[in-house]
Amino acid sequence: MKHIIALIQKMKDRKAKAADVTRPETTAEWGGEGMLQQWLRKEFDRTVDSGEQVLTPEKTASILKQLHHKMEEQERQQEPVQRLRVSGSIYRRMLPQVAAVAGLIMLVGLGTIYYSQLQRKRHHPIAAAQHVKFIRNTTGKTVKISLPEGSQVTMEPAATLSFSENAARDITLQGKAVFSVQADEHHPFTVYAGNIITTALGTVFTVDAQTPQQVIVKLETGKVLVRTKDGTAKEDICLLPGEAFQFDPSRHIYSVTKANAGDDHSSKTTVTKHAVLMAFNNAPLYTVLNKLQTAFGVSIHYEHSDVDGAYFTGQVMKTDSLRNILEVICQLNNLELIPGEGNMSIRKVR
Repeated sequence: MKHIIALIQKMKDRKAKAADVTRPETTAEWGGEGMLQQWLRKEFDRTVDSGEQVLTPEKTASILKQLHHKMEEQERQQEPVQRLRVSGSIYRRMLPQVAAVAGLIMLVGLGTIYYSQLQRKRHHPIAAAQHVKFIRNTTGKTVKISLPEGSQVTMEPAATLSFSENAARDITLQGKAVFSVQADEHHPFTVYAGNIITTALGTVFTVDAQTPQQVIVKLETGKVLVRTKDGTAKEDICLLPGEAFQFDPSRHIYSVTKANAGDDHSSKTTVTKHAVLMAFNNAPLYTVLNKLQTAFGVSIHYEHSDVDGAYFTGQVMKTDSLRNILEVICQLNNLELIPGEGNMSIRKVR
């Protein structure tokens, strides 16, 4: 048993080679099927983890060949009559040895197959890890950059942008920057700044997150949707050109500002906190239009078939004009707005 014990120790120390298993003095001592089975299961796990292939298919065939050769040799050494009398017992004595080595071959073979499959999976990953790119303005002056998908960003000093190379229209901002977004109706452009998420399709807007206690979004052209992560604003807020959204996370309040042309939103604005005239959540468009004409006192003409199946989610602020609201609704629903004398008409785009 000393050779078996020495081999077990070597394999536990990960120093055993296939040659150690095939030594004649070791092969002659194979026995104790239960002990080997327990040990082999343990070494199977170790083989998978370490990647060490204990037995190759060639060595496996060699072990079987040696076993059969040894059995035949032992039988030849017996007297003919004695061999006939005891050959059955010889075979029975050798049976545990054959079973033990067969167990070794089977388990190690499974381990080799599993390890090979594991290696193939590791060498051919399903998806490569995403790389995040960071851009920081350390120049002390305003810098204009181009994003991979074509949008332009004017970064104020100390501003930092980060985005995945596989998702360049999802931007995280620290500091202040002006975004001139490349139009793409199928891929919205989203900026994450503090607790504020701003989404646009194609527009120019400014996000100022220089002060964590006050995040400001100002729209220059086009339209954007602004929402808060914490749910302070229950619905997405649609900004119109010249408007600014301001959020105070410490007090969980927001405001929409209307700036005069050329004015900086920081000082010359009229602020109306929570100035929501009405809010809609997946409301039928005809219901929205009826409520708007009641609120603004202006008739809105439309064919029911043109708006049937259309819905609207959003807020109407007290600072919004009816025309601007209807223009946004029409753009979202492939409708055409026709202003009239004291009324508005909406129809499907011809």
